Amino acid sequence: MGKTNKSIPEPETTGYIPRPAGTLPSGWRPSLVGAVPLPVFIGLITVFDIILPGPAQLGSGLRFEPAYLNAILYTVFISITSFLVAYISLKSYTQTGSVVLLLLGSAALAWGSTTIVGTWLANFPGMLNAGITIVNTGGLVASIFHVTSGSLTSTNASSESRPKIRKSLSLLAYMGVLSSMAFLTLSSIEGLVPPFFVLGVGQTPLRVAVVGSSAALFAVSSLLFGRLCFSYRSRILYWYFLALGMTSVGLLAIFFGRAPGDPISWTGRVAQFLGGVYFLIAVRSAVLGDR
Repeated sequence: MGKTNKSIPEPETTGYIPRPAGTLPSGWRPSLVGAVPLPVFIGLITVFDIILPGPAQLGSGLRFEPAYLNAILYTVFISITSFLVAYISLKSYTQTGSVVLLLLGSAALAWGSTTIVGTWLANFPGMLNAGITIVNTGGLVASIFHVTSGSLTSTNASSESRPKIRKSLSLLAYMGVLSSMAFLTLSSIEGLVPPFFVLGVGQTPLRVAVVGSSAALFAVSSLLFGRLCFSYRSRILYWYFLALGMTSVGLLAIFFGRAPGDPISWTGRVAQFLGGVYFLIAVRSAVLGDR
């Protein structure tokens, strides 16, 4: 009998993580084109960290930060793709009852909602810290959901078999995420959350801890899904594993940036944007019924 995993839905059901068939597709090969950017971005961040001067010596010619550009790019490449992931996950969960899919959808919803709110809010006077706080905290919440879903998938978590319970749980989960993110937004705007970024000083230890934890958890979840991907030779899992890895690298770039808009900052942002594209490819594969 072939390998099975109860947390992975049946192949005919729309969703991200199809259940592997008894016989693995012998013709499946990972896309090297998709994998190459991961080490390339790590290398670019390393090189820039070596050659760029310190923050005090960094000239204006090495900074590019037009108003609203960051918000537009994050909306297109992170928020929209995350909302698509959340929708497909919700639809799949109501059909299969896989708790893993509900967690993946909750992660995407948290990441997408805080990104779109935080990046736009940061453009308003006096709201830079609030915007950064919202985005970074949302990333941490998303990373926790991702690593939990990866862990449950690896341990054959059971599925909810009662359709009525599925609807209630999905509503509770998604409304809980949105309510929590709304509370985070209001608390950040009112200054109730300790600062993540101080003008003229830079990022605070709290932000370093939050972003570092997020990057580490995204990396761990990437490894978990990567192991499943190569065990089951799943195209969907492959792109999801790469998306999580690119997101982790993008977050790590924050530690090495000299100033907003410097080459390291943009390298990290582009890594996250590419991660968003990979999430979209995974969703497209799920919709088309690929494995």
